[in-house]
Amino acid sequence: MKKLLLGLLPLLALFTSCSRENAVQYETNPSADAVAASPSVSFTSFAGELPALTLPFKATCAFEYTFGSRLDTTVAGSYLKPHEIPYRRLAINKDVTALLVLFPSDETVPRIRTYNQEGAQLDEQNLKFNPCGEEPGFKHSEQFTIQKDFTIEHLDSTTRWQFDAAHNEVPNTRKLTVTRKRFKISPQGDISEIK
Repeated sequence: MKKLLLGLLPLLALFTSCSRENAVQYETNPSADAVAASPSVSFTSFAGELPALTLPFKATCAFEYTFGSRLDTTVAGSYLKPHEIPYRRLAINKDVTALLVLFPSDETVPRIRTYNQEGAQLDEQNLKFNPCGEEPGFKHSEQFTIQKDFTIEHLDSTTRWQFDAAHNEVPNTRKLTVTRKRFKISPQGDISEIK
């Protein structure tokens, strides 16, 4: 029994050393999070590849976003959320840059996001809130305008009416609701609603 145990000890030592070597090698390899956290391209270089947003800028439900050349998605992934597409940049001041980014879904959702010059996100605001379109008894549209003073005006209009079995509008039942929201991008990169 002692001879069998003595014969198994070198084998056991071999297995233990292999697993230790693998563990050491695994621990020294960088994780995907560490690679993503340290992008090889600076934020100012990344943002500089985007066309500048000309102000005032207005977009409605029917606005067609035209894209420039496709940016490197690996670099974009360092500064954007998954599936977002960078659209335009907006220099707030020497310390803060805003990006207009687009999130593709059933409808494109534009977002304004502010960053410092190191690429750290400061704030963000969706610029579209509800689906646009029309169906019997309902019509919805939205538009937003970014002014030269970095004020963002959002208009939301919804029309509702009653209809009969043939989807004809019942007279005198139409009601229009218009909602207006205003936001302001501060020199520090905060985006706050103006009441």
